[in-house]
Amino acid sequence: MSTKEIENIQNFLTIFKEDENRRHQIVNIELMLRKHPPAAVINFLDGLHREYAQKLQKIIREDRTSSRLNKIVATKFRIKMAINCIKNAHKEGGQAA
Repeated sequence: MSTKEIENIQNFLTIFKEDENRRHQIVNIELMLRKHPPAAVINFLDGLHREYAQKLQKIIREDRTSSRLNKIVATKFRIKMAINCIKNAHKEGGQAA
């Protein structure tokens, strides 16, 4: 996987907190991809996505007006986009080889 592809994936997994003027990484994808195969990283991210889905269900049951709901939905979306990017990069890399 190229550096540009990894950077693109990391951008989905990085949140800029304007009120604190800092960045927060949901996951350091570069480190994970360096140490694990893409399939293992995808499995990890799928598990993380499921955990956020459970949190979302709990918050919906408790308080649908909570601002945490917005954060969880956004995080779930970012994780899913990262998964899709890894899958696409892995497919393209596999076809070229």
